[in-house]
Amino acid sequence: MTAASPSFLIRRLSRGQLLAIDALLAVAAVVLGLFAAGDTSSAAQATWVEPAWLTALIGLALGVPVAFRRLWPVAMTAVVLVVGAFAVVSGAIPSYAGAAPIVSIGLVLYTVGVELPRRRSVPVVVLSVLILVVSFAVAEGSSFELLVVAWMVAAFWAVGRTVRERRAHAASRAEQATALAVEQERLRLARELHDIVAHSMSMIAIKAAVADHVGDDRPEEMRAALRVIGTTSRQTLGEIRRALALVRTEAALQPAPTLADLPDLADNARSTGLAVDLEVHVEEELPSDVALSAYRLAQEALTNVVKHSGAATCRVEVTGEPGEVSIRVTDDGAGAGSIGLPGSAAGDARQGALSGRDEPIGQGLIGMRERAAQFGGEFRAGPRPGRGWEVAATLRFGS
Repeated sequence: MTAASPSFLIRRLSRGQLLAIDALLAVAAVVLGLFAAGDTSSAAQATWVEPAWLTALIGLALGVPVAFRRLWPVAMTAVVLVVGAFAVVSGAIPSYAGAAPIVSIGLVLYTVGVELPRRRSVPVVVLSVLILVVSFAVAEGSSFELLVVAWMVAAFWAVGRTVRERRAHAASRAEQATALAVEQERLRLARELHDIVAHSMSMIAIKAAVADHVGDDRPEEMRAALRVIGTTSRQTLGEIRRALALVRTEAALQPAPTLADLPDLADNARSTGLAVDLEVHVEEELPSDVALSAYRLAQEALTNVVKHSGAATCRVEVTGEPGEVSIRVTDDGAGAGSIGLPGSAAGDARQGALSGRDEPIGQGLIGMRERAAQFGGEFRAGPRPGRGWEVAATLRFGS
């Protein structure tokens, strides 16, 4: 579905289009002015008929300013107003042909309404209406004619003001839409970076604690932990660069993670001493954004197990149904805020890595809930009956 084109009243034309429109209107105003000033059938002109050069001058003076109205709207209004008032009062343009000066003045007043702020344009239109009404009154126009003159002149200006206000409203709505899009992108990036950094730094902190804990007695295990730290650090830097490249609208050098990357995620968690059971049953190929969000949900839930639960085992289940995918992560730990298992290197390492830690896990839960809501799904997290913790989410992507 294509977006609807903006209304003609609020669409901004190109400079060439504006010049072409003004030129055509100026020509039309000149022709109308020449026709009105050249009419000699009025009885009011029986005593005086202006020379041909004056007729041509009046026609040109009524039309040419229209071509320059966008450059000097107030000055062009003054020129047309003076010429129009002179033509009407002198009888060069009879009152019944008064549409000529009214149209010319109306065109420049339209531009006054569009281009100038209210505090400057209102005095211009009020003065223009007064001068024209007085001019037609001197030319013995009827009360009805004076009312029509005032209404027509004011109407041109009012249309210009309407266009100005609608354009301002459209610009305000565009700014609001842009601000909303920027905020949504900021939240998306915050969730993405949180999921990347929180998981990887947890792995690094735990393996660093393992290396420190066993360094003196088991140097081989210490070196293995340092190798995991190096590998995880490089992978994390690559993911952060990819995420930031999307912000700079550059092409990502690596594909975004999907469910196919879950085994590597489970292996990383296993390297901390946590026993991870992974089951993925998804037959339908998921859209890329759904696959990424499903991966991030599993990653964040698994990260919280490693960092907070003190669990010995964890189970990750990903199940696909027509139009939706479910992620469920359960563990046998004591819940959020508990420390590692005693009596094992991994448990002692977790305790050392997390001791004194006061950062809440709420931000991660908020991010997971937002990811689920983005696809019209559900999210829940809480303790299991007896012992352990469960995180479950459903993402829907339609047919």
